[in-house]
Amino acid sequence: MNDMQPDPKLTAPVEAVPLSDSLPESFVDLDQALASPRSSNLNDPRRILPSQEYKPASVWKKFVALLGLGAFSILGGLVITLIVGLLAIAAALILQTAIS
Repeated sequence: MNDMQPDPKLTAPVEAVPLSDSLPESFVDLDQALASPRSSNLNDPRRILPSQEYKPASVWKKFVALLGLGAFSILGGLVITLIVGLLAIAAALILQTAIS
């Protein structure tokens, strides 16, 4: 009952896929038996996407990103403050007309 069973929905580990004309028998099912194994291997995203080396961002790019984030935060804060202020003014006018 507590036996571990492999989950068929799990993704494959990211590793290089060799170009081969045949697949292991464990991967072949009825749908794959009808298609050619070479074409299904060529559609593998690990083969399509090139490997990329990590390049750290320069100090200039980090500074520009920080300035943009700060400006966006300040402008967002101003917009929220204006909206809350306008709602407070509208609520005060509605309350004043309701009282008088």
